[in-house]
Amino acid sequence: MPLPSSPPLQQPLWASILILMSAIGIVGSNSLLLSPLVLAVGNDLGADPAGVMQAASAYGLGVAAAALTLAPLGDRIGAGRLLRIALLVLALGLAASSAAPGLWGLIAAQAFCGLAGGAALPSIYTLAAVIAPRGREARVVGLVLTGWTLSMVLGVSLSAWLADLAGWRLVYLALALLAAGLWLSSAGLGRITSSSGGQASSPLTALRVPGIRRGLLASCLLMLSFYTTYFFTGAHVTLTLGLSTAQAGLLPLFYGIGFGLAVIFDPLLDRLGLVRATPPIFVLIALTYLVMLSVAGNYTLLLLFALVWGVFQHLGLNLLVARLTSLDLEQRGAIMGLYSTITYLCVFAAPFVGGLLFPLWGLMGCLALSALLCLFEAIEAAISLRRPLPPTNPVLPDAPV
Repeated sequence: MPLPSSPPLQQPLWASILILMSAIGIVGSNSLLLSPLVLAVGNDLGADPAGVMQAASAYGLGVAAAALTLAPLGDRIGAGRLLRIALLVLALGLAASSAAPGLWGLIAAQAFCGLAGGAALPSIYTLAAVIAPRGREARVVGLVLTGWTLSMVLGVSLSAWLADLAGWRLVYLALALLAAGLWLSSAGLGRITSSSGGQASSPLTALRVPGIRRGLLASCLLMLSFYTTYFFTGAHVTLTLGLSTAQAGLLPLFYGIGFGLAVIFDPLLDRLGLVRATPPIFVLIALTYLVMLSVAGNYTLLLLFALVWGVFQHLGLNLLVARLTSLDLEQRGAIMGLYSTITYLCVFAAPFVGGLLFPLWGLMGCLALSALLCLFEAIEAAISLRRPLPPTNPVLPDAPV
């Protein structure tokens, strides 16, 4: 049976990559934005910080719900068309956030943004795999993933500066205009048709795809390991090391820079292939956690290895997306919807898991668990990725299960 080919692009590859990267940047910026703006938003809306952060929770729940229920629509109508719908809804939700008259208005607007984000992210990951020329899949996916760096390094930092300068409402309005601009410029992506020929998919049909359960286990291990440590780095820097909040903010900044710099190593993944690259990359992530554990008392060294952490986390995420999107061409939307749901469930669970470890052993307890989870994934990948399944159109050479 001949392998299905990717649909022809309606615009230059670089333009499509830039649109997808920017879309991730906007979705990611919105998810991280309320934390630095919490006092400004609370003062304006007459709400306490805990109340303002309920809007962030509403956004997260919206993402998880849409990733599970709306993402499979991309397999029926095409991931590009679903992304364009999501961008339009996101622009409206961000504009509503900017104009929110009170706390409940902001919560409702952010839930609306969450639904858009939950539909957009699986579509972005799917399109990154679809548009990539054969033999350059890891490079294209890696470039798209640097949108997360845009959100962490540029989106949040610039938004915080803009909020100080002109108020938090202008920040949401600017993001709304950017989302609308992406919607206008993404018409070419919207013409990419579905690989499934319009057949319906769902979370249940996706769960029957061979290899999906092991792929979702890998997702859970990577994401839980990341967020269990990431959520408690700020508390470690301020409470354990006794440093300032500004110094605590440098750690995610260094991580984000490392995540972006890792794009120069993505071509190596194309040459190695998924089977050979995945186990050693996860071993390297585990070793990075162990090194961070040993230098946790030294702020300078912790910053340095946060940069290394970002590099290897980028490569691990790239391989994970490649693994999932190669499982079934016809159900990429549903599969990546399951992945996004798993991710946000880990976002929800990590504070509870880390909350049990941090009071007893500090950040070192979180780092030890993160290293153990990544080591488990290295073992799982070494076993699972060697088991051949019926051939599909691989995202990387040496295709996975």
